[in-house]
Amino acid sequence: MLYFGILWIYGILSSEPNLTLQLQSQLNLLINGCLVIYLTIPWLERTLKKWYLPIALTSYTVATVFSNLLYLFDPSADLYIIVARSWALVPILVVPLVMIAWQYSLPAVIVFTIFTNGIELIILAMVIQDLTFTTLPILGMPLIKAFAFGTVGYIVEQLVGTQRRQRRKLIMTNIQLSQYANTLDHLATSRERNRLARELHDTLAHTLSGVAVNLEALKTMVPPDQTQMQKMLDHSLSATRNGLEETRRTLQDLRARPLEDLGLALAIKGQAQTFADRTGIHTQVDISSDLPTLPPDVEQSIYRITQEALENVSRHANAKSLILNLLADSQSVQLTITDDGSGFSLKRKEDNKNFGITGMQERAAAVGAVLKVESEPGHGTSVSFLWERINDKNPDL
Repeated sequence: MLYFGILWIYGILSSEPNLTLQLQSQLNLLINGCLVIYLTIPWLERTLKKWYLPIALTSYTVATVFSNLLYLFDPSADLYIIVARSWALVPILVVPLVMIAWQYSLPAVIVFTIFTNGIELIILAMVIQDLTFTTLPILGMPLIKAFAFGTVGYIVEQLVGTQRRQRRKLIMTNIQLSQYANTLDHLATSRERNRLARELHDTLAHTLSGVAVNLEALKTMVPPDQTQMQKMLDHSLSATRNGLEETRRTLQDLRARPLEDLGLALAIKGQAQTFADRTGIHTQVDISSDLPTLPPDVEQSIYRITQEALENVSRHANAKSLILNLLADSQSVQLTITDDGSGFSLKRKEDNKNFGITGMQERAAAVGAVLKVESEPGHGTSVSFLWERINDKNPDL
């Protein structure tokens, strides 16, 4: 705007005022003013989204290029004035050229170059009456500008492409380091779980087993007519056996041997079968026959999230049926667990800080996956886990 404002003032103060120059300067001043207004309205950016920048670049370029058509209606304008004024627009057109090369690909730069210089070539062809050795070099001016625009656009596009490739390489390196750190963390966690399992087995499990044996022996020593004492012993024995069963189940979960021994698919099927046998809930399982090799931390996350989701269903859902799907391709794996139970209000669960759901979300986030829980009272619950393998050829990185 400052540039065209100065040109306007120059056209007024010149010893020979050029009305066409003044009019063109005013028109470009108006174009740039509209662009300023367009770029300072956040609502337009939110509304137009991906079309926001293309509309600005296209409108600005078209309006600026066609402002040179004014010289076609100026009888005093000759070829040299038209060429000089077109070169005066070069600094202005370089801005959208760089933006296009930065944001888009080389074909977009070529289209911009052909359009801007093609219009000028058409204008010169309309003004030139006779094609001679004198006028022929003038027609070459748009070609020189086209070469300059193409060169600048190509250099900018290559620089941006190099920057993006370096950025992708850096991201992939960081991902590999993260996966390596997760593997080490997984190994350390497995060792600690095995140590805890051994400690619990040697202390709590043995203690509960001994208490149960003592209670059984004590029960045989109590006279049959002592019904109250018999009931108390039965209750204590039942609680001890339940505690021992829960302890053994916890030991099995801590070791997580099914993943190591059977692999993810069979381990999930085993979980589902155990769940169905224990709860009586009709369970339908669909697992891809060719699951790809997944990082250990991802398999562990899927296994644990399945375990937590099934436990939630058995305790809270009052469901009659459940569907478990584990589907995968070379780039992603998705786990979905859906039941027809009583459901719940997600808002209420958030207010009460439901740590079961929070724990599943944390497990998913730790491996770069997304976990979604959908539920409504009376309409069941759906837990969805999605992990996508990051491809180093992804242009969006």
